[in-house]
Amino acid sequence: MELKIYNPTMDNALKHIDWNFEELKKEVTEKANVYKSLVYTDENIKEAKADRAALNKFSKALNDGKKDVKKMMLEPYSVFEGQVKELIAIVDEANANIDSQVKAYDQKKREEKLIKVEEIYDRTFASAEELKEILTFKRVFKESYLNVTTTLKSITNEMEHMRDSVRHDLEVINAETGEYQFEMKKKYIETLNITEALMVKQTYEENARRKAEYEARRKAELEERQAREKAEAEKLAEAGKKEPEQKQESVSQTVEEEAQEEKTEENQEEKTHTIVIRVCGTGNQLNALGEFLTKNNIKYEQIQ
Repeated sequence: MELKIYNPTMDNALKHIDWNFEELKKEVTEKANVYKSLVYTDENIKEAKADRAALNKFSKALNDGKKDVKKMMLEPYSVFEGQVKELIAIVDEANANIDSQVKAYDQKKREEKLIKVEEIYDRTFASAEELKEILTFKRVFKESYLNVTTTLKSITNEMEHMRDSVRHDLEVINAETGEYQFEMKKKYIETLNITEALMVKQTYEENARRKAEYEARRKAELEERQAREKAEAEKLAEAGKKEPEQKQESVSQTVEEEAQEEKTEENQEEKTHTIVIRVCGTGNQLNALGEFLTKNNIKYEQIQ
């Protein structure tokens, strides 16, 4: 089966369309130059409209001629295109039958190879059952394993390399005696990347260091604040203790001075005076004051 075009051929194909292009171009250019320089007034506006209509009519005639030529040129092509599509439909119908069988064959081969890949997985991890929870078949499997170009040997080598690599990485992590082994192993199982797993330890250690520094700083600040508050409290307590004693001494001195003044005045003038005072003092001081007043014949009474 071969497509053969008898007419047109490359030799007799239409190379160009012959028409009076140069003649029309010269006439159109000359008239266009005239129209471009024309200035219409109110008196000749009708002529402007007539000129515009003439130019539009000519432009439409050119465009219609172009469409007619295009239609004429495409008529044989349209017939040819329809005939080609008809043949393609016949071919596609036949090809669909073949295609379905080829795809069914390929799918069968992929399914058969999948079984072999599963067998390779089982053999590879037969001596490493503890790794199957991490390296499940779903995690190890690649769609490219089912390609015809991927050999069973290359699949075996890749799985064995993965098994040995993971086993070695887990040994490195299990050898860690620090408190972050669990977190490291968890990260490795998620990523199968030993570098990221080891970074977990560094991250946790750095966080622990910063936490310890923060807690030590807070403890020091708390102790400093408590010491400052204690000192201020002791200072206030000491000041409160001295103030009553000073008041009591002041009262006693004032009472004695006033009593002495009254006695002096009594001796001088032999007159009695009545004064009202408020006395603040301890019990002993008040008793001593009472004895002093009695001894000096000074009358007093308690005001409630």
